Amino acid sequence: MPSDLYYNNIITSMGVYASKNISLKAEKIPGVMNLSFGEPEFGPPEYLLEKIQAEGLSLETFLSSVKRYEDPRGSLKLRKAVSSWYHQHYGLIINPETEIMITHGGVEAITLSILCTSDAGDSIMISSPSYMLYERTIKILNREPFSLERSTSDSQYADALNEELSDLLKNKHKIRMMIVNSPENPSGYVLNKEDWEAVHKFCSTNDIWLVHDEVYDTMHFTRDHKPAGTSSLLPKNSVIINSFSKKFGIPGLRIGWLIANEEFIEQAAKAHDYMYLGVNIQYEEIARLILEDTEIDKWLIANSAKIHQRALKMTSILTEEMGYAWDRPPYGAMFLFPNVENLYKTIPARFRKDNLTVGEAVADYLLEVKKVAVVPGIVYGKNSSNHIRIVLCSSDDIFENALNQLSR
Repeated sequence: MPSDLYYNNIITSMGVYASKNISLKAEKIPGVMNLSFGEPEFGPPEYLLEKIQAEGLSLETFLSSVKRYEDPRGSLKLRKAVSSWYHQHYGLIINPETEIMITHGGVEAITLSILCTSDAGDSIMISSPSYMLYERTIKILNREPFSLERSTSDSQYADALNEELSDLLKNKHKIRMMIVNSPENPSGYVLNKEDWEAVHKFCSTNDIWLVHDEVYDTMHFTRDHKPAGTSSLLPKNSVIINSFSKKFGIPGLRIGWLIANEEFIEQAAKAHDYMYLGVNIQYEEIARLILEDTEIDKWLIANSAKIHQRALKMTSILTEEMGYAWDRPPYGAMFLFPNVENLYKTIPARFRKDNLTVGEAVADYLLEVKKVAVVPGIVYGKNSSNHIRIVLCSSDDIFENALNQLSR
């Protein structure tokens, strides 16, 4: 790198996107079964492909899409479909004209939420563990991540958000926002009633924005999923983020959405215009066709059930005797997050290096010896250094072969 050229020191000090980097590394090794990257194999719905081809991929749709920029808020037809989705599934009443915005995937929605509700130097609260992108995005935007350390209890947020912590934040830290991911990447945790009550009380008491990233909303097993808000109306300080990438298995479509009050949406649309100009209009039409389909819930339920069965199978086979401890059992999403401290003690000494955490050493061992790619837990928070993340959305062959290797 030429020494006379300047590069952003926040970005240069960061590592590359961990799970994607591991996935790319795994692709170069013959015979590796990739359980590291969340690219669902089940989408888009096969029974809708003919309709998508006829309507979403037609020449007429293409030409009407590529010759103009989209409205900053996105397609009104798609926003109405999103509004209908929340009313049908959760009873939430959301104005599609003023309280919904279509984004370039859930990632843009996260970025806009941080930009619109905080200034450089402010703190954004994330939990530990949490989706790796949060902390990196917060730092790139010159904000400070503030970690909420969660235990492995049944009510993790309620237990963490105690009165002492609330006073500390109020007096010592300029917290602008709290990001909650439920169902969660990487652990599969789903907030219960006590958790949501504690989160809403904490955010309202301290004048903090609550951002609920619910991209795995249809994937919930042993706990029901609820979006932020306990009534038919979204709380004024709440933002809901969602996406087509995970539940519909179409991450390359890059269509997501934001739900918030009218004031927030106005600011987000303004920032969106300067940064992106608009989302892909043709892809919005494909997204609408999927969201409005009358049979889509059956397809989503079947996929969730399949993920749940895989989770049950893997957790029953990879036992504590084999070195896998399930201190963070999955309630939803499409991941497993075992503690592998005991497995670490049994792997060859050459993998147990002083500069590696337990999860990193085990991930290296599994990749090289078992030919299974997973993600070390340290990228999701310091309190997860003894964990690894395993994805459950691969093809049947990869899942079964990987489980066979892991259980040997």
